[in-house]
Amino acid sequence: MSEKDIISAVMKGDRKAFEELYRLHWANLVGYASLIAGPKHSKDIVHDIFLKVWLNRTSLQEKDTLRPYLMRAVYNMSLNVLRNTARQQPVDNLLDNQIDFLAAQEYDPDRSEIIRRLYDNETKVQIEDAVRQLPERCQIIFRQSYMDGKSHKE
Repeated sequence: MSEKDIISAVMKGDRKAFEELYRLHWANLVGYASLIAGPKHSKDIVHDIFLKVWLNRTSLQEKDTLRPYLMRAVYNMSLNVLRNTARQQPVDNLLDNQIDFLAAQEYDPDRSEIIRRLYDNETKVQIEDAVRQLPERCQIIFRQSYMDGKSHKE
């Protein structure tokens, strides 16, 4: 079953499909959250994200993957955890928390080349899938024009 099919089933309330979606992304998202907010909070962050996905399943968009959405959600929630943790800590830990917060910004998809490449790779896969659905001649024209940079005359 493709991830798109899984997303469609989740939107209809299929718990088994939701569990499959969870298993599909769990490890990567926990690792990503660990990089930003630390291992202490990473599992809670990912649990909370998936809870929100389930509660808002009817408003999901039928896409090929939820990976970019989930990564962005983990990033944002991780920053929220860092902010909330900083408020609860004594002043002597304030500098440590500010350093953690600044370091977490390195994992922002809008600022990090590595994270941006993860998103770009996902987009490339989606474009290739769409191009494969075109008639053969259209595929050739599209690839030569947009991917190889050839002019319309060429």
